Amino acid sequence: MKTLQARLVALAVILGGASAAPSTLAQTAASPAVNNWAELRAALASCWTVPADTEGSQIAFRFGLNKTGGMRGPPLVTSRQLKGDQEARKRFEDAAFEALSRCFPMRITPAFGAILGESPIRLRLVNTPPTAAYQINNNITIFAPR
Repeated sequence: MKTLQARLVALAVILGGASAAPSTLAQTAASPAVNNWAELRAALASCWTVPADTEGSQIAFRFGLNKTGGMRGPPLVTSRQLKGDQEARKRFEDAAFEALSRCFPMRITPAFGAILGESPIRLRLVNTPPTAAYQINNNITIFAPR
């Protein structure tokens, strides 16, 4: 039950609801506006903290952003491959949702916002050594820092 409550709070923050944490909103206001796909990838990478003992895990999301940098509805988990014991798998999945919670809403430029409003985002968070990954526009793979 506690996990469900934590996820609901995270989704409220992601969706930009009134329960958004003040520190999240302050970070968003202080951050430079994202203007392209490379900057979006860098911003997403900066939001993710990879938990220990989760090597080999990955999770993929699909979600939409509106033209002002907020999520259009909750993110959809399209795949997950979680490694380690039950606690490690839970920590990895929770860290992925927390990354989205920290990142959104995100300040974006009006020009890039017009592009985002038309593009579903496919985001993979991967805790494996970096490999060649399909990184074109809205297909984003973030590898754990090594």
